[in-house]
Amino acid sequence: MMRTEIHRRPARDVEPGEALRTRIRESVSVTKSSSIGTRTRLAAAFAVIPLLAALVVWSVSEWVYGRPAAGLDVGAQSAMRLLWALAPLVAMTVASTLIAAWRGQRGFGASALCLALALALVAPLYAAFTVPDPVHVDDPVVAGVVISPWGLRCVTIAGVVGVTVLVGLTMALRRAVPVASRLRGGALGAAAGAWAGLAVFLFCPSGDQLHLLVGHVLPVAVLTLAGALATPSALRP
Repeated sequence: MMRTEIHRRPARDVEPGEALRTRIRESVSVTKSSSIGTRTRLAAAFAVIPLLAALVVWSVSEWVYGRPAAGLDVGAQSAMRLLWALAPLVAMTVASTLIAAWRGQRGFGASALCLALALALVAPLYAAFTVPDPVHVDDPVVAGVVISPWGLRCVTIAGVVGVTVLVGLTMALRRAVPVASRLRGGALGAAAGAWAGLAVFLFCPSGDQLHLLVGHVLPVAVLTLAGALATPSALRP
């Protein structure tokens, strides 16, 4: 007698998307929620970050150069050239911050493509806007202050502003990123780098390309990498 093999089909096929949503719901259900909502934390971060960056730039520039925001006031080749560099830097900073922090209607945030573009493009775009054709005159002594080609002051300012922004945004989104946490962390790092780059652009009147690469561009790249490596565990539910 011939034996007929009967292959039983699973009672219900689970789509990959549904399986992902199920895991997310299970993870969220066992995670203790914060007493302060994510929207409130983000609103607080958006209010504090610009004020803090402005305070750092204002106070340090006043201390070093005797005037606030020396990058806007000293050594610029022309007002139009300054504006053409400043406008895209401000736009990039705002855009990268919104992409990194946006949660979307379903709480999944920006798409992986948008996050990846923010992560990959902020540092190169910043370099393209500031290094090939510097806004300021290449002079090692500006307003009576010697500017090092290695940009130690600028690295310090970029570090203070960038790390503060990265920590602030990470805490605002703590346990609120159910998917693509590595990409989101990199995008947060890129946003922090954009804030740091904008801060040193406002602070520093140097036109030396080595100084710009080391003191301005390098911190932006380092902050992007730091965001991708250090923040995902804090972002995941």
